[in-house]
Amino acid sequence: MAADIAQSSALQNISSPSFLSPVDTSFVSSKRQRTFATNHVPNTIDELMRLRAFQQPNEPILAYPVHNTNYLEYTYRELDVFAYRVGQQYVQRTTQRRSSAEKEKVVALLGPSNLDYLISVLALTKAGFTVMFLSTRLSDAAYQSLLESTQCRDLFIHESFSTTAERLCKAMPDLSAHPIVKPVSYAFPTQGDSQDTCLDFHLDLELESRKICWIIHSSGSTGLPKPIFQTHRAALTNYENNLNMRGFITLPLFHAHGISSVFRAFTSAKKIHMYNANLPLTHNTLLNIMDEHSFEIFYGVPYALKLLGETKAGIEALVKLQVVMFGGSACPDSLGDRLVGVGVNLISHYGTTETGQLMTSFRSRSDKAWNYLRPSANLIPFLRWEPRGVDLFELVVLDGWPSKVATNRPDGSYATKDLFTPHPSILNAWKYSARLDDTIALLNGEKVGPTDMEQAIRDNKYVREAVVFGTGKPQLGLMIIPTEETFGIPESQILECIWPVVESSNAVAPGYARVSVEMLKLLPASSTYPQTDKGTVIRQAFYKLFEKEIEEVYSISELSSSTNAPSSEPEIRAFLKEEICTMNGQTELDDDTDLFSIGIDSLQALQLRSCILKKLPISGKGLAMNFVFDFPSVNALTEELVLLQDGQTSKSIPVQEKMARLIEKYGSFQHHVPKPNFNEGQYIVLTGATGSLGAHVIAQMAVLPDVKQIHCLVRAKTERDAITRVISSMNTRGCYHQLPLEARRKIVALPSDFSKEDLGLGSSVYAEISLNLTCLVHCAWSVNFNLSLQSFEKDCIAGAKHLMGLCLSAGRPLPAAFNFCSSVSAVASTPVGEDVVEDIPPNLGYAQNMGYAQSKLITENIVYRAACQTGMKARTLRVGQIIADTQHGIWNATEAIPLMLQAAQTISAIPALDESPLWLPVDVVAKAVSEISLSGSPAGTTNVVATRSFHWSRDLLPKLHATNLPFEEVGQREWISRLKASNPDPVQNPPIKLLDFFAQKYDNDNIVRKGLQYNTQRAQRLSPTLAAAEILSQELVDKFVGHFVTTSWNTTDRIQGVVIVVAGPCGAGKSTIGTEIARKLDCSFIEGDQHHEVSALAKMASGQALDDEDRWLWLARLRAEAEFEISTNGKGVVVLACSALKGSYRDVLRDARKGIKTVFVMLQVEDKVELARRLEMRTGHYMKADMVESQMAILEGPRVDEMDVLPVDAKGMPEDLAGEIVGVLGL
Repeated sequence: MAADIAQSSALQNISSPSFLSPVDTSFVSSKRQRTFATNHVPNTIDELMRLRAFQQPNEPILAYPVHNTNYLEYTYRELDVFAYRVGQQYVQRTTQRRSSAEKEKVVALLGPSNLDYLISVLALTKAGFTVMFLSTRLSDAAYQSLLESTQCRDLFIHESFSTTAERLCKAMPDLSAHPIVKPVSYAFPTQGDSQDTCLDFHLDLELESRKICWIIHSSGSTGLPKPIFQTHRAALTNYENNLNMRGFITLPLFHAHGISSVFRAFTSAKKIHMYNANLPLTHNTLLNIMDEHSFEIFYGVPYALKLLGETKAGIEALVKLQVVMFGGSACPDSLGDRLVGVGVNLISHYGTTETGQLMTSFRSRSDKAWNYLRPSANLIPFLRWEPRGVDLFELVVLDGWPSKVATNRPDGSYATKDLFTPHPSILNAWKYSARLDDTIALLNGEKVGPTDMEQAIRDNKYVREAVVFGTGKPQLGLMIIPTEETFGIPESQILECIWPVVESSNAVAPGYARVSVEMLKLLPASSTYPQTDKGTVIRQAFYKLFEKEIEEVYSISELSSSTNAPSSEPEIRAFLKEEICTMNGQTELDDDTDLFSIGIDSLQALQLRSCILKKLPISGKGLAMNFVFDFPSVNALTEELVLLQDGQTSKSIPVQEKMARLIEKYGSFQHHVPKPNFNEGQYIVLTGATGSLGAHVIAQMAVLPDVKQIHCLVRAKTERDAITRVISSMNTRGCYHQLPLEARRKIVALPSDFSKEDLGLGSSVYAEISLNLTCLVHCAWSVNFNLSLQSFEKDCIAGAKHLMGLCLSAGRPLPAAFNFCSSVSAVASTPVGEDVVEDIPPNLGYAQNMGYAQSKLITENIVYRAACQTGMKARTLRVGQIIADTQHGIWNATEAIPLMLQAAQTISAIPALDESPLWLPVDVVAKAVSEISLSGSPAGTTNVVATRSFHWSRDLLPKLHATNLPFEEVGQREWISRLKASNPDPVQNPPIKLLDFFAQKYDNDNIVRKGLQYNTQRAQRLSPTLAAAEILSQELVDKFVGHFVTTSWNTTDRIQGVVIVVAGPCGAGKSTIGTEIARKLDCSFIEGDQHHEVSALAKMASGQALDDEDRWLWLARLRAEAEFEISTNGKGVVVLACSALKGSYRDVLRDARKGIKTVFVMLQVEDKVELARRLEMRTGHYMKADMVESQMAILEGPRVDEMDVLPVDAKGMPEDLAGEIVGVLGL
């Protein structure tokens, strides 16, 4: 089969595997080796494996059969070396990323969960790829959808999927398929193999920790499967949550629970046995493995428990285990009760791909409630139980839970759509009930969405209602209520009319989601059933009403007709072959062929079992559910059936008390020790520089002559990372490109950790900063509205205390001023009718009921205490609603208000609300914060809130109409109705993402909403900018709508290439730095000077400056050259060195063809004297030092609208500057 793959015209031609020496990957091997420090914490999956291989090289960690159930153990070192050998081969087949600045490259894996599959997972992640796990049971349409949505163009396949790969390659011409490497190419001895197994030297592992490592898709039971993304950090956090036991797993690795169980074993250093992917899951095989090996924990789906629970020996094997853990679907109560009753420690596991492991039913041995899940103490604050019926609650996982990797709520939470019932007497114990979206979980863990099939069948003229059932059962069934016009028509004729529709639905469904004819039940046309007022079936009530009929369907499927039953061995053999060939599309079938090997799946096995029971006089109790796979060939089945025929055979502390305790805990301060200091000017420390407000505060302060230095404390590992993040934040928000070089040189970024008393700076840096410190502006805070109060203590509340400690250590006669940017949420529960004064509120209950707001109010009180105890100018600046800036109209398009406005574009409607918002542009707020912080005013609280409100419908909507947004003004409920009925695709219709949030707020008759009144007298006195702030203007509305329309709301323009123009006057270093950027990006470099006309070169060599006429054709020529290079080099990026001194010159270069983005790196040197000095050092260049005057005379700094210009201080090492530039540009 591998040869077929290599030779197929549809697949990439791949030579035979060869072992690569380190020199074969020169760009990797030339790097230094990675080493591990004591107590090193891994950043990536591969670093975890290499760390374990370093710490415990000879520790057996994985066992996998070499044949049947003959297991061979593998050590950490062996797995790591195997992955390295395979990884070396894979990087020859597809290109690696060259730096962590590049976007993740997704590769897909499709094949059985065997050793080759696992080694390929390790190999691909070792090489820095993002691995997408594809289920082996999807349709081609599902595979194609996943590949396209993740931009995956490399598919690694097991040979059994070569035909599938060929079809996919034909449908996707840019897709390449590669065979998964086999053991012969990697599984040979590793003794003496001491080389470093790292393949990602070129990547920054700290950055990689936030990159996507795995993509695991949803089941696709309610449509096409959706990719779910998991970062290295989230995955590693998830894997730390383990039971530290030797395990046995029967789950496939492409299931989240499967891959997680294996890596939990790798993390805990507890050996795990994987089930042989070449064998069917049978009672005998399971029992043999469990008898031969000593396991502590078993991982499986309820189907595996059912198999073992059918015999005394199987139950005894389960009793011996410390833990028997199941997941994927609910275990039938009868089965679980029976197992627990005889001593099995049965543990239910619950988690989702989107959230990681959440709850288990771990409990004391005396507690028999095995089917009630218990969240841990750490998890409880991150769970919300939302009522969905009588004793029925949906589980919602709040933002901040470490292993949560997805969100579907505006508050950052993830609603699981899983329904639970609480235990009647045990606190925090929950029993899984059903899916909110009616997904059916089969006994084997597969999940099926029934709605598509039901709707297709309802469309048949003879069908009044169709309901699929099967929760907790081995296969699906279908119940149909015919229309009244079928009265008098025989049931067989009705079925003949309906069955083709069922067949059509089966054709596009996964094998486990199909309905066999034996499982179809016709109810009388006169049947009544539970319906909503809209005529929709109430599913759970329907199941309850027809519970008896449903059970009869499963019972009848096992009853024997015994009419014309085959009785002799030849008759039984012929019967089996005919049924199997018909079922599986085989034309021939050898008696000894393994049915598993020809693609018989679990549903077909059950169907064959049903056929056997119908034809042969054998009791259903005599055939295990997995009978076919227990005897997986015609011969084995025949022999067994002949024998059977012959009979041979704590109390929660109130939140306000918690708040008071935290104020006491952090509300004591040591006094400042005065020190003489004659350095004049402001020396500032700022936090939150990577946020919108912090970025704009830097821009406001840096240009002030009195400000000498601004230290930005940033969450980062290195100074390079810190300054890159700060510049990138400011650049993205349009407040960096016009900052003068002198102002930018005031900005210093340092990695920090607020939870530490020295802020993670170290004693020397801490002392250096505190020596001259005059003012600290604290903007940073965890913006997570679902975290509990305790989650804000370490970094936020304690962090604020540590920052105030820095102010009190200032080496000056007085402490440095401390300015805390609080939030109006800290006083959002101020009683109605009471104004919000510029002071500490009299009651801690004034804070909004969420940890974020409570932590802000706690810190306001701590700031007040610091001022009282030390005399420090400790101020609280209580900030209100921040919107787009006045210069560019930049506003985060994913916030609720911008999404509401985007509905004008997606559903042509915006709600007409009776609200009066208080909005302030972010740059106005930043200027106010700057003015108040540097004012010299005494300690106190200010409300930095808009002084005048506007009306949503009377003021905002007319201004939106004036921007030519095409929308209708509708009532709030009508707007919600239209949004509900709109395109459910969040890519095409982003407002749909916040449907639940909008519905909760506006799907009601609460039309008038009055906000709080804020006293702002002190804030206005200290900030002239705030006092003069305008009410919402048409100009600002034009700007933010224009920004949305050209950026986030623009769904048609796609960036196909990027031209990086390294600009600046001669002598700034364009060629040197441009070449270095191109080297880092592995792309082409165009030297602009080489494209001048000969006459222009002569003119410059003679000392004459070029005029604009000389330059226009040259610039157009460079633009065309860059476009050509983009279209032919296959890299999508090119670097061009060109002076581009004027804005008009840059405009010519910007005027590239559609789809090409042009960015400018403007190299800046202190003055013309420095430029002349640099030119004098150059030899053989036509541009002489005396030409500097002419270049500086026409040099124009970036205009306000030139946000695509990144100014760079040319002072520094070219390699460092290039690295910073690439990082800031995000390339």
